[in-house]
Amino acid sequence: MPVLTPVLKQRWDTDGWCIVPEVIPPIELAAAQDAMRYHFPTPAEMADQGGSGSGKWHTWDAPWPEFPFHSSRLNALILHDHVVDLAEALLDTKDLALYMGIATAKYAHQASGYNQLLHADYPNHMLVVPRHAPGYQQVEFFVYLTDVAAEDGATRFVSWQKTKDIPVERHTLNYVDYAELYGDPSIAAAPAGSVVAYRPDVYHRSADFTDPSRYRVMLHVSFRHREAGWGGYQAWPFRGFSPELAKYVQQATPRQLALMGVPEPGHPYWNEATLAGVQARYPDLDMRPWRDAAR
Repeated sequence: MPVLTPVLKQRWDTDGWCIVPEVIPPIELAAAQDAMRYHFPTPAEMADQGGSGSGKWHTWDAPWPEFPFHSSRLNALILHDHVVDLAEALLDTKDLALYMGIATAKYAHQASGYNQLLHADYPNHMLVVPRHAPGYQQVEFFVYLTDVAAEDGATRFVSWQKTKDIPVERHTLNYVDYAELYGDPSIAAAPAGSVVAYRPDVYHRSADFTDPSRYRVMLHVSFRHREAGWGGYQAWPFRGFSPELAKYVQQATPRQLALMGVPEPGHPYWNEATLAGVQARYPDLDMRPWRDAAR
């Protein structure tokens, strides 16, 4: 069970980011690592393809795989109890909503050409600007599926304490005016199974690496307060026709489904008609928690 120590919580509160080790249990991590090979080439396979990501793999211009994935082993980590517990502890609330689940990979052969400047994510994670108070904050996670060292493209972060006086509209910082921030970053290096947590107003940047024998694969998982509808990235109802979503829903728990927007057991939405309708839409979903709460 991962522990958000007082030191890590203080780091989150002051610096705006932290690394939490051993969030994903070894057995589930190994299962996800085995599944990721169906989504991403190994470094050797990437080298054989000349770094193009072509062939049976998606091209680099195509979207990254999005949750729900075809793989149940990858899906299991997006709303893993340990991941959700960590989000609740960082945001000081249990009233959360999942708004992002994406898998990405980075290779030495791949020159990204983007995200090299220090930047904050909030412009495409919310319609307004960040507010630092319970009920308003959001958290972004990197769930590492491979070991990530400084040489493996580990993200560089700058403490919020060093940037809190920068005007909020400057979401990207150039090398000339902010050279001191580029010269002394913190590096989010950690072993597989760790989670890097950061706020959308924390400046960070990607970094290329050159070791052709390694790659970095991770899940991007983000949460907001359930009532903070101004934050978002993906819309789960939009996936309603996908077999992946139907498969996931029928395997998920009420807690996991609530994080995706499904009304919790006991919510006024539920009556005999909606209970029967949802059961018809998802025949293998165990509806007993919702039926029991509606009695």
